Amino acid sequence: MGIYLARCRYTSRQPPLLKAGHPTPVDILLVDDHALFREGLALVLKQQLSSTDNAAQILEADSAKSAMESIQTYRDLDLVLLDLHLPDNQDFSLLEAIKQADPSVPVAMLSANEDSAKIQQALQKGASGFITKSSNSQVMISAIQLILSGGIYVPPAILKTDFSADPAYGTAKTIEDTTSEKSASNKTLSNKAAPDNTVSVQLTDRQKEVLLLMDDGLSNKEIAKVLSMSPSTVKVHVAAILRACNVNNRTQAVSFARTHHLL
Repeated sequence: MGIYLARCRYTSRQPPLLKAGHPTPVDILLVDDHALFREGLALVLKQQLSSTDNAAQILEADSAKSAMESIQTYRDLDLVLLDLHLPDNQDFSLLEAIKQADPSVPVAMLSANEDSAKIQQALQKGASGFITKSSNSQVMISAIQLILSGGIYVPPAILKTDFSADPAYGTAKTIEDTTSEKSASNKTLSNKAAPDNTVSVQLTDRQKEVLLLMDDGLSNKEIAKVLSMSPSTVKVHVAAILRACNVNNRTQAVSFARTHHLL
């Protein structure tokens, strides 16, 4: 299965964030030690991700220590935007700590560094995206929408063939990909005979329901509404699914489930 980067997704469903009335409020933790950048980005996110009915909540942290305190305090975060270079953080140690504390929450790295090796390292450690600080607000919002709908974002300008060659991430698509191209690709894939990749993964009936809704691109809060449970309970199920499939994020879980006929 291909993972569609930038504005393309692997489902045809509308993303959970649409300024004209998205169904659920969005809670984002923004971690950056530069106050001017952090406060400016928080303002942009709040303006762009809020609707008349739902105001986006943008929490701020200026260090790895305060970020982990927020992770422990706020259990229903939809996304963490994490600066790669924090004074009290060594490389990806905070990313790994966040994914260990809450495997279901997507984490997108923020950095001025555009090194493709660093980006691949971040993705391998469980990041759901890598957003460069040189991005404009429109690209930033598109990247966040993609990640919240279950995709992985990588800057198109630094996409290399080695991303598409890595089976963990599937076929990379850039921001210029069109809906018609994706539809044609899906039709081609559906016409191919699928290999027998069935594996034994033990999921409860409720976890299977959650996995199906993940495949539809629903966020944790949207799944909670559909299944009449709390977002915290959904996160527990998502974390269990990630462990059972031995993957790092929702996108890889859905890809694994499709490849091994769990859906």
